[in-house]
Amino acid sequence: MQLVSWQNWSGSVRCPQARIERPEGPEALAARVAAYDGAGALRALGSGHSFVPFWADGDTLLDLGAFVGLESVAGRVARLKAGTPLHAIGPLLAAEGLALANMGDIDRQTLAGAVATGTHGTGRELGSLSAQVVAVEVVDGLGRIRRLTQADEVAAARVAMGMLGVMTAIELAVVPAYGLHERNHLEGVEACLEQLDERLGGHRHHEFWWVPRVDRCIAKTLDQIEVPAQPRLDEVAFGEEGERFGASWQIFPSTRDLKFNEMEYAVPAATAVACFRAVRARMLRDFPKLMWPVEYRVLAGDDGWLSPTAGGEVATLSIHQAAAVDPGPLFDAIEPILRDHGGRPHWGKQHGLDGSGLARLYPKFEDFCRYRRELDPYGRFLTRYLADRFA
Repeated sequence: MQLVSWQNWSGSVRCPQARIERPEGPEALAARVAAYDGAGALRALGSGHSFVPFWADGDTLLDLGAFVGLESVAGRVARLKAGTPLHAIGPLLAAEGLALANMGDIDRQTLAGAVATGTHGTGRELGSLSAQVVAVEVVDGLGRIRRLTQADEVAAARVAMGMLGVMTAIELAVVPAYGLHERNHLEGVEACLEQLDERLGGHRHHEFWWVPRVDRCIAKTLDQIEVPAQPRLDEVAFGEEGERFGASWQIFPSTRDLKFNEMEYAVPAATAVACFRAVRARMLRDFPKLMWPVEYRVLAGDDGWLSPTAGGEVATLSIHQAAAVDPGPLFDAIEPILRDHGGRPHWGKQHGLDGSGLARLYPKFEDFCRYRRELDPYGRFLTRYLADRFA
């Protein structure tokens, strides 16, 4: 097998001698897993949009480019192949008069990767993409094709980082197609925080970015409308005021051309504003010239065993640094604040917690580990990074 050089989207993870395989379907994948005797782990590639080392030299990386498309629709449940990129899902569902209830503002990830890491958007009454999952088909560590449908199976599989098996298809609860009207405006920090609760209750979606260098906020709201016959789709440039509207799948995503690394924690809603104020104070003191923003989003809780949003409403605070700059000083300074306010890290974004630290945050952590060992008794899907935390 030819070795190639591979890296993730931001360049934070590099595999100079990667082994990449491209199974053509679930049966071929199942046979490959059943016969696997490699020294490293088996890992799906996705789009490589996570910032942590889910992949390493010595692993066999699985390109699921053949696992793309909408397989079926039954009522309000859509079955999609797991390798389908998020940006392809909107048009596929729109042709059926349907849409995702929620998604984030980056749509370059594959469906499997976004579900596996708990990727999310905003909305006080809306959960993450993982919360929309009703069933998952996986090839487990023994090469068996399994459809996970029971409540505990789905709760474990909703956010599993590929440790329960290679996802081949995902069934999502969907909603009738709808439109969104996006509005962006600039304001001072105190004005933004004073109106935060009102906006969270009065709009389908609300979030804000705070930029340290100018110490101002960019507030964004999305309101549901009918799908417009004549959409206005030109993006509002980051940091500018304006509006646009269109089908939901056209309005949710934003272009992200500049590469960065990211740390994010989900903080209980009750402590989130105090947490943001503490983060702001530290950054104004130690990183006052930083142009990369802190993103503040609110979303509903769910029942995923390893979901950072499990248990109730949270606010997520995302810290960014340019991909060409070492994020260590910034992340090391801010992470203790996020942890002190009861935060849980986003699984696909950089953090400093080990297995014992993570276990304390999740009541179902040991239940998940037992279920992982049941589905993958030989640890075929455990990379070194994951084995240090979930073995």
